[in-house]
Amino acid sequence: MFQRILKMLGALAASIGVTVITQLLLPPAFLHSYGVNKYGEWLVLSGTLSYLSTLNFGITTYASNELTMLRMRGNIAGYTGLQGSTLALLLGMMGIGLAACSLAFVFPLGKLLHLTTLTPMQVAVTAFFLGLQMVLNILAGYYNSLFMVVEESHRGLIWMNTRALGVALAGVALAMLKVNIPSLALGQFVVAVVLTAMSVYDLKGRMGDLSLSLRGATWKTAKATLAPSGMFAMIFAQQFLIFQAPVVMLQWILGPEVVVLFSISRTILSTARQALNKITSAIAPEITFSFANRDMPKLLKIFHFSEKIVFAGIPIANLSAYLFSPILLQIWLHKPNLFNTYTYGLMALISGAMSMREHKQFFQFSTNTHKRLSIIVFFGNLLMIGVSIPFTMRFGLNGFMSVWLVSELSQMVLIYFENKKLFDHHPSISFVPVLKLAAVMIVSLPICANMIEFARQRSLTMVGAVAVAGTILLCVECYLVFGLRDVIGELVQRMRRGSGLNTT
Repeated sequence: MFQRILKMLGALAASIGVTVITQLLLPPAFLHSYGVNKYGEWLVLSGTLSYLSTLNFGITTYASNELTMLRMRGNIAGYTGLQGSTLALLLGMMGIGLAACSLAFVFPLGKLLHLTTLTPMQVAVTAFFLGLQMVLNILAGYYNSLFMVVEESHRGLIWMNTRALGVALAGVALAMLKVNIPSLALGQFVVAVVLTAMSVYDLKGRMGDLSLSLRGATWKTAKATLAPSGMFAMIFAQQFLIFQAPVVMLQWILGPEVVVLFSISRTILSTARQALNKITSAIAPEITFSFANRDMPKLLKIFHFSEKIVFAGIPIANLSAYLFSPILLQIWLHKPNLFNTYTYGLMALISGAMSMREHKQFFQFSTNTHKRLSIIVFFGNLLMIGVSIPFTMRFGLNGFMSVWLVSELSQMVLIYFENKKLFDHHPSISFVPVLKLAAVMIVSLPICANMIEFARQRSLTMVGAVAVAGTILLCVECYLVFGLRDVIGELVQRMRRGSGLNTT
């Protein structure tokens, strides 16, 4: 098990690199070639079309978890029927997506989204190819996730990284050439097609006699997967509700300049959150494997071990990103005026709350015990969007972000109780780590804000020195508060022995 986790961490570390490269290269390339307003409208259009990814309907996640458990329990007939049926269902959803992409030539998207720098035809063509890329990503994600069935999840992730990097680099290259926006969207789609085909060919060679086709598909089996898959679709809808929908809403209410400010601040802070999310993602296959083998002691061990690491990392990652934000904006975008102490502080708190919630939901997510989780995150985020509209109109961007923070914290508390149910209310699962984390963030954030204001009045060098000093202090604080000495000791032992985590 430990070797599999290390391989996943390696692949996930690569994905962090891909994310960083994408986030460092794309914004300056777009801003340089197209300007703030056109870049803001690209973000709005991309965010709107990304909603097509929900046509996955949660089929990929449910299928990969369930197929892995069927294979590990030796039920090959059940595996074949479910794999063929879920693929057929997915292809049907993709057909709906293709039809939806074509509607871009019928509906006046430019007027609906308040786009002014692109012609109606440019909007339609761009939306069409962005939509096709989202539909293609559904199929690519399905096949990449099936690497978990043969206990090679890291390989599927490598292909996912390769596709994301290829598409991003194509976007940067085409932007620097100042091609028109529709051609840029077409170029990214072509790259995605080529890399997807290569990944499917690789998977086929790894699966042996296990089916990857429509063989064994039945309507009865496909229909039976709709309910649990639909619950995953509700979970995935949160990506639209908390990332894309706010961009559209802010565009309507506050305009493209605020969209860029919001997107840049979220990009910087989300990098820290995504780094922590990789730790949870690395253990996700092990959660599925342990649950498939009905090894609850091992699963409980994974829960406590990972919680200490992730919770200790949340203040370090998010508040360090907050401290370094003024430098990043100066060096990266040459726009120090985009930094606002209060706005970025709120984003750091939101990012921390999201990290808590995402870590806890993975234990429901990876065991297909996700019914109540889906209700919590879908309706919680839907309510957040509805409530945030009047707050945004009254208090601007910070009004929206305050509502978002309250929503994330509320969902995290509800998911905590779902974790308790998963482990049959085991007494070792306590709310104490959450309270410790909340105390660290509440105490440390104002200190970090004052350090930033002190340094900004002097020089960029002083900002960097203060950021480094603040990060060191955060590391020491979290090491002591979350008891990382025992965690590090156990990790060293496991690495020396080259075995899985001790479950005794």
